[in-house]
Amino acid sequence: MITIEHAGCIFCVGCSSVCPANAIEAVGTRMKHYPEKCIDCGLCAKVCPANVITLHKGVKDPCQAKAHQGHAAPKGAVK
Repeated sequence: MITIEHAGCIFCVGCSSVCPANAIEAVGTRMKHYPEKCIDCGLCAKVCPANVITLHKGVKDPCQAKAHQGHAAPKGAVK
């Protein structure tokens, strides 16, 4: 699954346009992520010009991702 730092998102919607699982979409002025659809491909993190998407490979629980984030690679890095 991924995490998105919404404060730094420039709302370019590039992440949703490359997601093969349709796990990210624009809702209002934010990008919404659907972890149950995410296939951990990391394409969204690779195309994010603001580097606000972090891939937590193999993590499906948002609480686990937050705990994992403290040990994550730099923003935008794919593990």
